[in-house]
Amino acid sequence: MQPVPLSLELTEDHPAYQWAKRQSDAVGAIGHIGTHIDCYTREPEEAFYRVETIVLDCRSGMPAADDINQLNLSGKALVLYTANLECNGYGNDVYAKTSTVLESHVLDQILMSSPAFIVIDSYGIGGHGGEHQMFDKRCEKHGCFVIENITLTESVAEQLTQLEITIDKTIQSSGKRVDVKAILKH
Repeated sequence: MQPVPLSLELTEDHPAYQWAKRQSDAVGAIGHIGTHIDCYTREPEEAFYRVETIVLDCRSGMPAADDINQLNLSGKALVLYTANLECNGYGNDVYAKTSTVLESHVLDQILMSSPAFIVIDSYGIGGHGGEHQMFDKRCEKHGCFVIENITLTESVAEQLTQLEITIDKTIQSSGKRVDVKAILKH
C-alpha cells in the first residue's frame, strides 16, 4: 500500500498565505502556515523519519493524564486526531476558535513518555500566542517536536500505524515545512 499524503498544501491565493505575505517577516510567517514543525530552540537532527504512531481520538476533547499513563510513546509519534481541520477547514475563524489545547500537566505526562513527535490536525497543542510557543519549547527541551495542521481523516486515523516525516531544514524560519505521509494497516 502506498503512503497516504497528510500535508496541507496551500496555494498563493489562500487567505493564510496572503496573511503571511503581508507580515514584516514574510519568510518567517510563511514557515508557520500549512503543515509545519515549530523549531524555536532546536530542530530534529535528521531530515527524514519513519516512526510508529499512537493515535488518540480527541474529537470529544483533548486527553487527560489518565489517557496517557498507559501509553508507550518512546520514540513514537503521538497523533492527536481532533477533526478540527477535517470539519472546519483551515485558517478560518471556526478553525482558530476550536480548542485543541492540552492542559499543562497532560503535556508533562506525554513528555515523560519520550515521544519523538506530537502530531495534530489543528493549529497546535497550546493556546494561540505565548502558550503555543512555550509548549513547543517544552517539547523541544525533551527532544520532541510538534507537527501542526496535518490533513487527517477518521478513516486514516483508524488505520494509521506509521508516519513518514520529511522536514525541510533549509528554511530559515523557525517554522519548517514538513511533508507527512501515513502508512496504514494492510
